[in-house]
Amino acid sequence: MFRLHDTVFLFWFLCFFCLSYVYAANTGIKKEEKPDGTVTAYVYKVTKDNRILATIKGKIYSICMQGVTVSGESEARRFLKEKVTGHQVELEYDEQTRDEKGNIIAYVWLEAEMLNRTMLEKGYARVAPTPQQTRYINDFRRRQEQADQKNKGAV
Repeated sequence: MFRLHDTVFLFWFLCFFCLSYVYAANTGIKKEEKPDGTVTAYVYKVTKDNRILATIKGKIYSICMQGVTVSGESEARRFLKEKVTGHQVELEYDEQTRDEKGNIIAYVWLEAEMLNRTMLEKGYARVAPTPQQTRYINDFRRRQEQADQKNKGAV
């Protein structure tokens, strides 16, 4: 049977485990919350500085990042490749889901980070508003201005 020593050890082990779990659950700092209603995609390749190839339900799609444009900046492409190639992302749609060429247009989320927004903050992209982009346009403009003020070398 259990001796007193074993019971005390088990008690402290369970206390440590519970406290570790509570600490880990409460210390995660998120920059933003991923919205509901997203579509899961698996990134196969970054094709351009703001375009990716990804599979959705087994089919490959070309996805353009909504609301941002990049003009040949290799840093932006390198950043995006490192972040998403081979990873699962979530796609959030705005009013328009496809461009004139049939490509998907979406906000790209990696965990709780919207990469469209991050590219603006880092100065890798510029705001490219369209009439169909309504959800984040003011936020994007503000973040672009902040990046410009910090001299991050926006494209």
